[in-house]
Amino acid sequence: MLKSIFIRNFAIIEQLELDFHPGMNVLTGETGTGKSIMIDALNLALGSRADVSMARNPGDRIEIIATLDASGSGAALQWLDQHSLDVPGGDCVLRRVISQDGKSRAWINGSPCPVMQLRSIGQRLVEVCGQHESQSLMRRDRQRELLDAYAGNDTETLAGLYHRWKTLSRQLESAEENRENVRSQLELLRYQHQELEQLQLAEGEYEALVERHVQLSHAKELNEGSMRISSQLAGDTDGTVCDTLGLLLAELEKLSVHDKALETSLEALHVAQIQLGDAAHSLRDYSEQVCASPQELQELESRISRIEDIARKHDARPAELTALQASIATRVEELEDAREDPEAIRRSILETESDYMSLAGKISASRQAAADTLDEQITGSMQGLGMQGGCFRIDIRPLENSGPGPNGLDDLQFQVSTNPGQALRPLNKIVSGGELSRLSLAIQIATTNHLDIPTLIFDEVDTGVGGATAEIVGRHLRELSRNAQVFCVTHLAQVAAQAHHHYRVNKTEHGATVRAEISHLAEEARIEELARMLGGVEMTRNTQEHAREMLQQTLSHPA
Repeated sequence: MLKSIFIRNFAIIEQLELDFHPGMNVLTGETGTGKSIMIDALNLALGSRADVSMARNPGDRIEIIATLDASGSGAALQWLDQHSLDVPGGDCVLRRVISQDGKSRAWINGSPCPVMQLRSIGQRLVEVCGQHESQSLMRRDRQRELLDAYAGNDTETLAGLYHRWKTLSRQLESAEENRENVRSQLELLRYQHQELEQLQLAEGEYEALVERHVQLSHAKELNEGSMRISSQLAGDTDGTVCDTLGLLLAELEKLSVHDKALETSLEALHVAQIQLGDAAHSLRDYSEQVCASPQELQELESRISRIEDIARKHDARPAELTALQASIATRVEELEDAREDPEAIRRSILETESDYMSLAGKISASRQAAADTLDEQITGSMQGLGMQGGCFRIDIRPLENSGPGPNGLDDLQFQVSTNPGQALRPLNKIVSGGELSRLSLAIQIATTNHLDIPTLIFDEVDTGVGGATAEIVGRHLRELSRNAQVFCVTHLAQVAAQAHHHYRVNKTEHGATVRAEISHLAEEARIEELARMLGGVEMTRNTQEHAREMLQQTLSHPA
């Protein structure tokens, strides 16, 4: 329901903030005071087209903030949750700002959003039945939703079956198109994997092969060099490094007898003598082990060449081949798992289509039965709403395409005749805004137990009626407010007297400017306003008593 509205710099409103209540609310005022301004402002907050010319002060921005309680609308709560715009408590705050240059900005619960999102959430929270606006009731999808809600049809399951059927159909088309391509990919990948598998390359093997190849390629040089160095360090000839170091040690030992400070150097030379001896032995052993092997060298060169050839084919480094083999194996497995069987998909399509057609058939029958009942109820309501002799009918026909669709197998349209003998016409062909408002009221009354929109607004629903018909309209609106918050802009006291809450619009002049004010009326003020509506400018005691009696009758039946 609409909890409050803030309006700034809009039309003849300078600044206004109003709180609203559940039940039936009416807005009244003298002709020309701008009773519909609040609804026009609310429409802006609900995402209607912005017009900067509506600014009271052209040099300032228009700002509208509407606070609504969305807790009573499952569709609204679901939409807010899906768009991560929900807040604790279920409130929905819609804000719209139109700047001086005509640019429009919008927010939902404090988050910036496109104006189209305001429209989307607004359609789930407020139904505006105005005289010259394109209402949701005109939309064929909204007409279908109303009928399905009244019939209690399981349209969610139907839509789910349709989307599954559609997905499977696309999947089949894709599977058939990609089948040959996947087969070719698998053949190539399997060949590549087999080639790498036959190579039997171990992790780190290529680096070890290259290192061994370098060693064998320089075997003679390594053998002779290591032997020569070993001989010079500690060979059989005189004058080796170890012999020279031994003479130096002997001399340093004699000197150290005279000075203990030389013992550190003496110890270091002893260590060096040991290490040089070890190095000489290691080099001698190494030189004996290193030997040229033409056969091993040839085998190494062949293995390395094979590895490098395969690496070039895959545009990879030799060291990457083992990882590449594992990657290809994974890709083969993925393609084999993902490869879809068109025949299996066709079987799933047939099963889904069968389930869909079965449910769609039941829904079609349910729609027709519900339409027959609604036709009678709405036609009956029309007789008491100033459309005597009028007739309402829901025309249901099979879709030209008999295959699955998102909304079933039916094409339906609301049709109406507002005068005796007049041919039935689609709802959107109705010219009279008042007739459209009253017909919307009749439809809402008939579907009152299935309402999913918490706030209903009727803009001069009583246009063209009076007397007893006006009172019936008021009673219907009050009855409707049991299940939804109802607003009504009216000029008839018979309608206004039925309201739970009464708001009066006044237009005052301040110098050269005109300002609109809206106030919530207490009981005595309501009587004065009802008397004005009954008697015009000159109010007599009789009109005041009549107004008091009308209000007392309503207050004595507070439903």
